[in-house]
Amino acid sequence: MIPVYIVTGFIGSGKSTFINELLQYRKKLGGTAIISAEEGSEPLIKEPLQLNADELSAIVPSDIKSYELIACKIGDYLKRLQPKELWIEWNGMVSFHQLEALLYSDILSHLLQVEKVLYICTDQFVSTILPGLGNDVMSQLYSADCIITESNTHHALLRTYNGEAKIITAPTPEKVEQLCRNSTWGLIPNLLVIGITTYILLVTAFRHDIPYSIHQCFAIITGLIIEAIPFLLLGTVGSTIIRYFVPQRVLLKLLGDHSLKSYGAAMVSGFALPICDCAIIPLFKALIDRGIPLSVALLFMLASPIINPITILSTWYAFPDNPMLSVWRIVLGLGVALLVALSFRFWPPATSILKARTPQNLSYEEIVLETTKTKHIDKKRLLVHMEREFSQLLFYFSMAATVLSIVQVYGKPWLLNAGLTLPEFTAIPILLMLAFFFSICSTSDAIIGKSLSTLFPISSVMGFLILGPMLDIKNVYILKQYMPTSFIIRLSITIAVMSYIAALVFKFFLS
Repeated sequence: MIPVYIVTGFIGSGKSTFINELLQYRKKLGGTAIISAEEGSEPLIKEPLQLNADELSAIVPSDIKSYELIACKIGDYLKRLQPKELWIEWNGMVSFHQLEALLYSDILSHLLQVEKVLYICTDQFVSTILPGLGNDVMSQLYSADCIITESNTHHALLRTYNGEAKIITAPTPEKVEQLCRNSTWGLIPNLLVIGITTYILLVTAFRHDIPYSIHQCFAIITGLIIEAIPFLLLGTVGSTIIRYFVPQRVLLKLLGDHSLKSYGAAMVSGFALPICDCAIIPLFKALIDRGIPLSVALLFMLASPIINPITILSTWYAFPDNPMLSVWRIVLGLGVALLVALSFRFWPPATSILKARTPQNLSYEEIVLETTKTKHIDKKRLLVHMEREFSQLLFYFSMAATVLSIVQVYGKPWLLNAGLTLPEFTAIPILLMLAFFFSICSTSDAIIGKSLSTLFPISSVMGFLILGPMLDIKNVYILKQYMPTSFIIRLSITIAVMSYIAALVFKFFLS
């Protein structure tokens, strides 16, 4: 299949200049084909296949007849040139969904493989024009894998529109070339495979020279990852499907006011919509944008990862000898979520501050629903999103497993030899901090919690299992893209205090 690189951006952003400089640097014009959907002020370095913007604007993704002739034209062009790669300069005023309909059509889908979507923007465009654009133009930004800017002035704002894209400032052609060649699978899974393979080779060659403690660490890490991968996959698949196929109007109807029905729906929706804590924050932001009460949206955000059926299943799997632990986690977790939400209900922050950093436009989730009208687009978007999310979750889990293995192999014997024991009122804050910094997905944190239960009192582990799905370092980072610092600090302190109290309540009922 021919790799495709798409360059998008508003009129005058410098798409033609960017393509010319990059192709001139790479010196591979002979094997490169170019398609242009826009007549820029600067001619392209190689004669492109020119597409008519009016014809492209008339494309209806669900109606193949509206773009069949254009797709055939592109197919004939590619068969004639037989290129090794294809670069597309997309029109700055035409929806990205029209291009997707072309590339994923039956005529072209077996010929082309989209590798990267690059969005180019200037500082002036981001600060003055971007906030007022319509959905067609915004779809280009939402679909980008990489956003190229003049400076880092507006990076935080751009992340509120597309939190998954890589943002780079004034890159050299060499850096762009490297970016385009990066594997979409991601670095983390590859490093894990390389690390485990290297360890196996070293053990085979020098098995008598490697300390036993090193073997223990690798055994613990490998075991934890193998146990967690099914739940990470289930969580990724479930949250992605919900994100793409469940219209937000369903939630808007259920969570629209301060009634008991809305609070009840917010508490239990996570069971029917298995969204993990990693994917819940953009949805929380979208609900706030559409007028859902802050306390109800907060309850939905905090309770959903706790009541997630995959989270419940993984907790039961991790503690098979103590099934009531799953029940306690649900009850105490929902209690903490409700109390935190009610604290914002009766002592609300300034609404204007909450919305100050939130772009007033459609969210990414709503925009992408427009593209799910053809099976090819569904599969492509789902696979790309699942790939990215699973890679990110695997990274955080692997780091947590590594730290835990070191503590278990080296820290536990030291504590036993020193005769030290941690009282529960001290152990609980320690595990609350670990939950925050480990940043493990709620669908697999019980696997880590099981190992921690051999080092810490079970009440502190309960605190770990309650706070982790609601608050961790990566979620704070994502929240910071949408909400002011004062809101995040208050939310974090409230969750931490209530989780500490919940762990003490659990200890009281156990004793």
